[in-house]
Amino acid sequence: MTDTDHEGEAGGTDSVDRRLILMARTVVVLFREFETIARELDITIPQYRFLLFLKRGPKRAGELAVEAAIRKPTASGLIADMEKRGLITRAPDKDDGRSVKLKLTQKGLRKHREFELALARYLPSLLDKGDSDRMLEAFTELAYIIDARRGDAPADAVMQFAEDADD
Repeated sequence: MTDTDHEGEAGGTDSVDRRLILMARTVVVLFREFETIARELDITIPQYRFLLFLKRGPKRAGELAVEAAIRKPTASGLIADMEKRGLITRAPDKDDGRSVKLKLTQKGLRKHREFELALARYLPSLLDKGDSDRMLEAFTELAYIIDARRGDAPADAVMQFAEDADD
């Protein structure tokens, strides 16, 4: 059996590059670790995503739900909790007086930064010192590729994220 042969496995005889499976497993392992860090900092991964999206500018609740790939009732609960904790605030939508946009507060910005710094401190613990440069190069390249595929992302989105880390 080769790395791309999966005959007899669930899903049929599709040829799948085994590296993609390993990549998916790595994402799942990292996600679990990120959830643990998030719990320690009293934030959830969906809340972090909301903070990240709002860092780019005010958004309606429905827009956040779509971007975060969650249902509107789930988003409503997250928004209510985040607003109660002072991480976000509501502001009238200048384009549509009937609706509101959600904005990041200074406390929300600090929480966003606290979580990202905790993640950045954690990642090197996975590697030997000599591997960290290779990992950073690989993840930077992956970020460029993913951002280039996103239709709404500015061309320099990765650089913007890098600059955000310096804030």
